[in-house]
Amino acid sequence: MNEAVRLLSEYIKINTTNPPGNEIAGTKFFADIFQKEGIEYRIYEPLPKRGSIRAIIPGTGKQEPLILMHHIDVVPADKSEWSFEPFSGDVKDGFIQGRGALDTKGLGIMELMAMLAIKREGLTPNRDIIFLAAADEEMDGSNGVGYLIKEHFDDFNAGLVINEGGFALDGLLPENPLHLIATSEKGVCWLELTTSGTPGHASAPHKDNALENLTKALTRLLNEDTPFEVKPNVAKYFAGLAHGWPFLEPYLEDPTPEKLIEILRTSGLLENPIFTAQLKNTICLTVMNSGDKTNIIPAKAKAHLDCRILPGVELDEFVATIKERLGDDSNIEIKFLDSSTANISPDDTKDYRVIESVLKDHWPNGVITPFMLTGGSDSRFFREKGINCYGILPGLFTLKDIDTIHGIDEKISVDNLIKGADVVTNIVKKLCVE
Repeated sequence: MNEAVRLLSEYIKINTTNPPGNEIAGTKFFADIFQKEGIEYRIYEPLPKRGSIRAIIPGTGKQEPLILMHHIDVVPADKSEWSFEPFSGDVKDGFIQGRGALDTKGLGIMELMAMLAIKREGLTPNRDIIFLAAADEEMDGSNGVGYLIKEHFDDFNAGLVINEGGFALDGLLPENPLHLIATSEKGVCWLELTTSGTPGHASAPHKDNALENLTKALTRLLNEDTPFEVKPNVAKYFAGLAHGWPFLEPYLEDPTPEKLIEILRTSGLLENPIFTAQLKNTICLTVMNSGDKTNIIPAKAKAHLDCRILPGVELDEFVATIKERLGDDSNIEIKFLDSSTANISPDDTKDYRVIESVLKDHWPNGVITPFMLTGGSDSRFFREKGINCYGILPGLFTLKDIDTIHGIDEKISVDNLIKGADVVTNIVKKLCVE
């Protein structure tokens, strides 16, 4: 069996569902490998069973360190919904099956294979190469990269981080694979909304029902359209797509926000959440909680909003807009559950061009473009320190494959894993050796 395939199969079998995480088991998996290969490593354990691991191949110091990062933890998987055991790691019909195959244990093994290639070939890199398998990404990162940056920044001060976030889509463009390099991500604004009212017997309804008041305010908020905005990083993304989608070519001739929105509306792409999320601040109602008996009017009602904010949008201004749309008479208390600003790494750097060139070497007809994650990743912790981060997942994936991330029946093809490991190794060599 191919080494990368065998290692990913073993890695998936380690159940690191977060919560609770148990990422320390994943660190021990890597520690055994590094011990055998003679690679220096350190495990960081901020809480029992919550761990991250750092391994290093020292370089000459000519350039600042490169970090190859992925996260150990995975989201829950209900095996009653899956057609195979989520933590089996079985290799079947040309796929390695199980939770984390794409998010992000597959990437972790690709990065590991690059580390092992440098070590086994006896190469001396021009910069330290650091392997980082981190805990807690699937929650808020406070026991993972957030902790590492806060408490051990000297160990992770780098010039470049390669992480998750990008991927390559096969079949989206008519003739070319689309390679997305994640250079940015939207900000996070998670809010808890609370209303208070007058409790009472539901047989005698009144107008101070906390749940009804909250529902009316949320209806006002969610029924109002959020305007489209074309940020510079997103403009580059759609310009890249125009090289594979002929109907976008007029945007290259008239690269204005108005022209792009007109084309996207005419084509129907504005109805697709994947594209609209690139073009607006989003507000999503995810949780409502009030009362516990059918015949009692509740005294309080709560709701959670998951909002994602475009680059350049101030958090306070955004929340002020939320309050205005809820209505001045709504009497709603707003509490932050989590927040971060949008973060961007430039796409005109030498490092970005190296990644781009390697992808082009492997897929000469590929369309390669920077991409903004509408979700979040651990890259934000590094970008806040001024460290450039680029997200990749080399291979060729379908939209159906991508849907299994945080979904059901997650798996990665053997071909994509082996090819991806080769691509990551080429990128690392070009960044650190040539």
